[in-house]
Amino acid sequence: MKKLFATTLSAVLLTTGGFGAANALHTDKVEAATPKYESTYANHDARYQSSITANELKQLPEYATVASKINVNGLTAKVTENNSNKRIILFTDARGQGKYKSIFVKKTNSLKVIDFRGGEIFFGTVKLAEAVPGTSTESTPEATKPESKPVTDQNSTLAEYAKLSSVVNVKNFNMQVVEDNASKRIITLKDQNGRVQYKSIFMKRTNMLKVINTRGGQVFYGSVK
Repeated sequence: MKKLFATTLSAVLLTTGGFGAANALHTDKVEAATPKYESTYANHDARYQSSITANELKQLPEYATVASKINVNGLTAKVTENNSNKRIILFTDARGQGKYKSIFVKKTNSLKVIDFRGGEIFFGTVKLAEAVPGTSTESTPEATKPESKPVTDQNSTLAEYAKLSSVVNVKNFNMQVVEDNASKRIITLKDQNGRVQYKSIFMKRTNMLKVINTRGGQVFYGSVK
């Protein structure tokens, strides 16, 4: 009986030890594979977090439009995302603080430029010119979709114009309608340097108007009669 018990116990111990060894071996394989994945991910991420030179930036099809909307001089450009669908560029100042961001959708050639203080300052289509023999094969921007920009007489006919002009001296700014649909109309007021100083948001269904100073915040919110 004692011999039978000892034999059974030995078999159990061998089985348990084998199971533990198998688990240890499996764990080692998982741990060995993990750093490889993390390293690969880190390298992939770093590839789209590096700065690009001024010459590289100028070769991008969206550059001309971006440069016409913001002053890129003195700013550092970083491509934070670049795939078959879109390219996102972050523009930072000398202190590393984000100032602007551009989002270029490649399939539709549409571009959005965002001011971190003033919000969206451009949304339109970048038209690409065909390559000219003897020049770079990279497509270059030919023209951009013009923003909706009513002339002064048309501005005065807008429902919110009177209230807006009573809050802001609109004669000192360049007014541009950047969005106009059945729900709302958004107008930006830019200074002589092309920087957005004010933005108005008019909700058509409720006749509510919000006027925002891009540096000082909201300056008016109320109904337009």
